[in-house]
Amino acid sequence: MLYWWRAVVKPVVDDSVFGFSKEERWVERVVVASSFGTLWWWRLRGEVESLVVVVEAKKELMMDIGVADFLGWWLYYLTVIIGTIRIVKVVMWFGVILLLRRVEVNQVDSIGNEEKV
Repeated sequence: MLYWWRAVVKPVVDDSVFGFSKEERWVERVVVASSFGTLWWWRLRGEVESLVVVVEAKKELMMDIGVADFLGWWLYYLTVIIGTIRIVKVVMWFGVILLLRRVEVNQVDSIGNEEKV
């Protein structure tokens, strides 16, 4: 889907609207990634919540929980954990980038002050 957007949709829209091809900026990449991530999460939640509800209903009715029910429950929580780890990783990545830029700016300022003295 993302390849289709970059290979077909974006060149046609750029040519129609601007008359030339524009370079893709990082802001556009963030917006596209977040929208695809949100759509993926929304669809996945709708499909997988039913698996968890079935297991909970069977538990309340004192029915046996089968291997398939357990695997569906396990897959749901595994996916949630992976998604959470990816979100935390991105937040840490942004923090490191912001921290390193501040350190570089401070080092450049300190070097400039020493030369003046």
